[in-house]
Amino acid sequence: MRKLVLIIWFVSAALQVSFSQRVVFKQPSSYVLGFIGNDAISLSSINYKSFRIYFKDSSYAANHLTQIEDELDIAYRKIGEVLNITAYNKGIYLLAVDSKEEMQKVMGYKIKGGAAKGHDLVFFVYNQTIRPQFKHELFHLISYEMWGLTNYRLLDEGGATYTDNYCFYDNPMYSINAYYLQQNKLFPLDSLVHNFDQQAKKNDVIAYLQSAGIFKYLYEKYGVEKMKLLWTDGFENFHSIYGFSVGQLETDWVNFIKTIPIPIDFDITKLNEGCG
Repeated sequence: MRKLVLIIWFVSAALQVSFSQRVVFKQPSSYVLGFIGNDAISLSSINYKSFRIYFKDSSYAANHLTQIEDELDIAYRKIGEVLNITAYNKGIYLLAVDSKEEMQKVMGYKIKGGAAKGHDLVFFVYNQTIRPQFKHELFHLISYEMWGLTNYRLLDEGGATYTDNYCFYDNPMYSINAYYLQQNKLFPLDSLVHNFDQQAKKNDVIAYLQSAGIFKYLYEKYGVEKMKLLWTDGFENFHSIYGFSVGQLETDWVNFIKTIPIPIDFDITKLNEGCG
C-alpha cells in the first residue's frame, strides 16, 4: 500500500511540474498594441495553448477557428523538429484578417503575412484562396528566440520556406528548383548569400525556393548542429564548419538538383502568387 501511495505521489508531482511549466505571455509591446488595438478593425480574441488569436467577428478566421488550431499544432510540432527543440514556453500573438486590403489597414502593408521578431507577433491573411503559412512565419519568431539572430536572409527565409515545405508539387524545394535550373533561372549562390533582398526584388519566388532548397540540402545532408553554427557564425566561417567552400557547395547542389525529376504536370503560372 505504501508503495502504491509513493507511486501516486511521484506521478502527481510529475504532473504538477509539467502543468506548472505554463506558457508565459509577455505584456504586449506598444508595437503589438498598435495593431491588435487598431480602431480600423474591431477584434475579438481567444487563447489556444501557446497562442492568443485575434480575429474579426464573423470573419473567415472566426468561422474556421478549429482548423486554425489544428494547423497551429502541426506548425508547432514541425518547427520543434526542424530547430531540434523540445519546448517553447513563450506566448505568441496571432492576428488574422480576411484580405490583403484589411492587412494594409492594420499593418500598413498589403501582404499575405509576416512576423515581428522580438514582439511575439505573427499576422496573416486567411480566406478561401490564401492559406496562412503558419509554419513559415512562426519559424521566424521561434528560430530568433531559440537559435538567435542570423545575419543571412538566405538562411532565415530559406529555413522558413523549408519548414513550410509546401508549394503545389511533391518534393517542392527540390523539384521546382530542378525546373528553374533547366530554364537557367537560378541565381548565383553568392548573390543570395550577400544580396538576398536585391535578388528577391527580381523574383521573390525563385529567391525563396532556391534558398529553401539550399537550406534543405545542407540541413538534411550535414545535420542540424552544423546548420546552427552556420546560422550564428555566418558564411564567412562556412569552410571551417563544413570543410569545403561555398563555391563547392554550389557545384555539389547544382549537380544534385540535376538528378531531381521535374513534375510531369508542372505549371509555372501556379507560382505567380507564391506558394499559396
